[in-house]
Order: sequence, then C-alpha cells, then structure tokens
Amino acid sequence: MAGDLRIHELGPKGDGLHVSDRGRIYVDRALPGDSVQAKIRRGDDGIIRGDLVEIVEESEYRVPAPCVHYDVCGGCTLQHASDEFYREWKLFIVEDALAKKGLKPREWKTPVFLSAGNRRRATFAGFKKNNAITLGYFKRRTHQIAEISECLVADPAIMKLRAKLLTLLVPIFQEGNSADIFIQKVGNGFDLAITGLVGKTGKPDGNVKEACAAILRNTTVHRISWRARDRDEFRVLTTREPLTAQFGKMRVTLPPMAFLQPTREGESALVNAVMELLPKEGKFADLFSGCGTFTGPMLERGPVDAFEGVDDAINALNKAVKEHKGDPLPLRAMRRDLFKSPLRRDDANKYDAIVFDPPRAGAAEQVKTLASSKCPVLIGVSCNPATFARDARTLVDGGYVLESVRVVDQFTWSHHVELVAKFTKTF
Repeated sequence: MAGDLRIHELGPKGDGLHVSDRGRIYVDRALPGDSVQAKIRRGDDGIIRGDLVEIVEESEYRVPAPCVHYDVCGGCTLQHASDEFYREWKLFIVEDALAKKGLKPREWKTPVFLSAGNRRRATFAGFKKNNAITLGYFKRRTHQIAEISECLVADPAIMKLRAKLLTLLVPIFQEGNSADIFIQKVGNGFDLAITGLVGKTGKPDGNVKEACAAILRNTTVHRISWRARDRDEFRVLTTREPLTAQFGKMRVTLPPMAFLQPTREGESALVNAVMELLPKEGKFADLFSGCGTFTGPMLERGPVDAFEGVDDAINALNKAVKEHKGDPLPLRAMRRDLFKSPLRRDDANKYDAIVFDPPRAGAAEQVKTLASSKCPVLIGVSCNPATFARDARTLVDGGYVLESVRVVDQFTWSHHVELVAKFTKTF
C-alpha cells in the first residue's frame, strides 16, 4: 500500500515518524518536515513501516549524505540530517529519557561531540561465492551484504586492512557460507576475530592456519582468533605479539575481541568526565569494569576494587597487577556476575565512590542495592539513555540526587549516545 506522509518527528532509532489515525508509521531516512511518498507495510516485528519512494517536500534539516554507500549501507542512520539538527536530537534523546522518568539533573555539563573517521573497531559481514569474498555491512533491516569500498566513520587504517583481506581470507571462508570479521585497532596493530564456519569441515584446518599465517606476514594484524558461533569461546589461531592497552598507569594485555571504547577520543572523553566527578582521594569500586578503562585512571586517586563477570577481563586485570613494574598497583580484580549477584549494600558502604558502567541492558538489580547504600558518590556511565533513566529513577527514589549529566557522542550519525552522570547522597 502506498501513501503520502508528513513526517512529524524522529523515532528512537532515527526513523522519521508519521502519526495519524492509522497509527504510527516509521519511515527510514526521513526527517521532521519532510513530505514523502512511501510504500506502507507491517514489518516482521509488527511495526508499521514506510519504505521511502520519493521526497515530495524536503525538510529544512535535510542535507546531502556525504557517503557514496549511504543508499545501500545500513551502518549509518542520520547522514542526511544537518549537524545542528543531529546534535540537538542527540541531546533530546537523553533529556526525553530522563523526563519520562520525572528526572532532571541539577546541571547539564557541556556535551562532547566527536568527529567521524576515528572508529577503531568494525565488524564486517563476509560471504564467499565463486572463490571471491564480499566484505561489507548489512543493508538496513536485511541480511543482504552491501559491498563497501570506503567508510566515513571507520579509521582509514581499518579500511586499508579490509581491502587486503579480500584475497587473504579466500582460503579461510567456506564457499557459499558467511562469516563475520571483527577488526580492532590496538596501538599500531590489529586484532582480528572470525565468527563462522571455516575450512573444509567448518573448523580451522591446515589450509586455514596457513592462510592465517599469511595474513600476519602481509599485514599489521597481530592476532587471529576464531569461534564457530556467537557466545562460543574464542580460540587463538596465531599471534605475532601480545596486544596491550594503557589505562592510566596500568598496562593490560587484551584478550581476543576485548571491549574497548569505539574511539580513542571517546575513551578519553568518558574517562575525563568520570575523573572530573571522582573524589580526589579515597577507596573506590568499579562495577562492570571490563579490562580496566576506568579502573586504571581511578588507581591514581586511591585503591580500587574492580568487579566484572567476564573471566577473560578479570584474568587480564590480575595479570596486569602481577606484571606491573614499580610500586604495586592498589587493585583487587574480582569475578562477579553483577546481574545475578549484585554488590551488597554493606559492601557498597565501604567505598567513597562507586563507578558503574553496565552494558545496554543497564544495572537494574545492582542499583537496587546501591540505592539503599551510604556510598556518598555514584558515577554512572551508560550507552543506553532509556535503561539509564530507569536505573536513575531507582537511585533517586532511594535518596540520591542526580547532580549532573554529560552527553558524549562518539557514535557519529547513529542513534546511539553515551552519558556520564553523578549522583550524591547526604546523611
């Protein structure tokens, strides 16, 4: 069914939203003020969508998309929006999420917007057909791979490596099958992780291992790992030298596919925002610590207890403590599933400040115990304003004050946005 639609606002994922008696219709890559013709359909998720056919009247916020692949690639969402509109919308996402929970910080810190072209990690979808590799991103809301020759958000070094891999990966991929290739730039080298069936039997064989060795010889890849499916443990196939990251005065040897902030500049912005809010001295806890992005800098202010549910991350932190040269690092790294076994109130009371940086699902169970604690300062880092607002409401209902929020945008042209917030409690 076709229809003429006036776009009123943006949906939570950056789609243009038309609201009428027919309900809410989401139109991909439309902006408020656009009048469009669209083919209306109900998606597999039950949401009514409009596939853009023609823009009848352009929004005042519309600009030409800078990427040559924008029409086919599903990687970016809002290249067609002006910078001013885009930035205001990113701030609105956070403001609206908090307002829906009846929250407003005492202070809005100056937001940080980072430029494109610095993304140090990327996951490419790959497919082998007729002994040739297609390596790109999925088209928006499909499982079709869009071949790309450039990417405006990725570090140019990643795209140069991608071009070299087109031939080097041929002996690894199975004909007619797909696999994901994760690339992360660490220092001057790269970590490469393959997810999917490889070789003749689906597992690494002699030819696969020879091809991996060739990749190390002909590129700056330092390590190649493999797993058959998501959530499987990685198996390191070959390595040139350890990949390490510096967090404050702590150097950490990273496990395969270790989580790092997507850009170095974004990592610095988040760390600086946290350190600005952290007391100058004291005893601290870092919840959902990962490999130590915040833990390392926090050690400069006092002893830190780091809690993380991923074994590889905790092992990496403990190894960093053991191998540190100089004065011993005042760090205790402990494995703990904070979703199933959150830090208890009595434990939280021991700290002068607690930093928590959960995944997108938020920290619903953990903040319930923090809300009743006597820890004077809580610092929340989040990549999901909706779950953050939910958790912030729990803390405020427990007696905390939402002192400040700073928006950090390192996911340029996407609907993703991060924030750093401070909560205080007085007695």
